[in-house]
Amino acid sequence: MKKMIITILGCMFFLGGVAVAAELSDSHTKLLKESGIPLYKGAQFINGGLGDDVVGARFATSAAVDDVRTFYRAAFPGWALQSEYGWTLYDGKLRKSPAAFIGKKSVTVQENKNLPEWFGLPQDMTTEIMIVVP
Repeated sequence: MKKMIITILGCMFFLGGVAVAAELSDSHTKLLKESGIPLYKGAQFINGGLGDDVVGARFATSAAVDDVRTFYRAAFPGWALQSEYGWTLYDGKLRKSPAAFIGKKSVTVQENKNLPEWFGLPQDMTTEIMIVVP
């Protein structure tokens, strides 16, 4: 099940196989800002976009995974945390199913040692932040 969730998230965010860092569109920047989800300081946009109704954006940072998770936990103390299938903080009720955060505002933070190779990033940028805004 864990592999399935990771695969689904990977497919959602690794669009088109383009292996370069990108620019966040103006409309998606506005939507993320309006969502109230802050971006971790120094995080770099890599790729994203799930359509007009849902925006998903992937960012990378050289900060430690635990530091980034602590930042988002402090920003959203009332959000539920799904940590059985990775680490996803979401705006909803706590449920044990990975489907609990589908269609909700969410932030997933994990280590991904492939980011530098996939996107031409510095070798220390291995903390991945995925933000979804429905």
